[in-house]
Amino acid sequence: MFKVRSNLALITKKSLSESLTPDMICRVASDVIAPGYDVHARTSIPESFPVSSQLAAGIVVDDAIDAGRFLHLVERIARLDREGFMGRTWRMANMREIFKGIEAEGYLWDSDTEHFMEDPRTRRTANWGRLVEGEENRFSLLRVDVVRNSRIVREHGEAMARDAYDDLRVLMTRCVEHRTGRIWSWEGDGALAAFLFGHSTTGAVLAGMALLHELFLYNRIHNNLGEPLLIRAAVHTGPVRWSSTMGEIAKQETVLEAMEAESRWTPPGALSVTPAVAPTLDRVILDRFRPGPGEASRLLIYDVRFCSP
Repeated sequence: MFKVRSNLALITKKSLSESLTPDMICRVASDVIAPGYDVHARTSIPESFPVSSQLAAGIVVDDAIDAGRFLHLVERIARLDREGFMGRTWRMANMREIFKGIEAEGYLWDSDTEHFMEDPRTRRTANWGRLVEGEENRFSLLRVDVVRNSRIVREHGEAMARDAYDDLRVLMTRCVEHRTGRIWSWEGDGALAAFLFGHSTTGAVLAGMALLHELFLYNRIHNNLGEPLLIRAAVHTGPVRWSSTMGEIAKQETVLEAMEAESRWTPPGALSVTPAVAPTLDRVILDRFRPGPGEASRLLIYDVRFCSP
């Protein structure tokens, strides 16, 4: 989780107190910390007494830090600084210094998503260094499983199978992290990746498509098994509560639905997308999918094939 040093907290409090009215500070806190945030309730100061901007700013920043939402607070005031509110301009003081303080902790500003992200050169954690326990968001999930895993191990031996699965893991990690996703779990021959920021469904689908392409080339150039390494992959989206315990995540409905779409309905060597995902995709991507066969017709399917000359 992002660590807020005292000097960074202090300069953020100064930015809020110098730039916003107490009411506006509470409005920002309602967006970031909790709806209906009330600084009077937080301080036990009667509503008939005014609260200064300095006091409101100090309480809001401290509460954001305690709630693990400091980065969300800075992102919100950065948007306020850029866009204003209800036609009024709100210039936030000290934004350059705040950004520098956050970057010093190993986070970079992503202009595409307008969020602070972990610097991938230093670390990549499963919660992007910013999700708090129990926090619910709408995630896009990419579930991947190796086809006929038991037979591969039996016929080629554990060592050969392990080498092939290690190669698959490298390919998948590259495809996922290139699109700001995270590998949430990898158990034996199955994996689960998550996408949250920006166009998360598009990122998950493109990662799955890229993995099939990478695997297509791998099977023709580097695969030492003597047979193609095939996967089934599925993309689904829905609410998930973050937990540092993957066992708790695996029990949640959205994850179970992603696993069912992959294991029950997706053909070997293919990527499927569920009805929750398909409407969010751009037409140029959607046109590359076809309806699934038989009972899988509710899914859309993508696979890699040779084109006839």
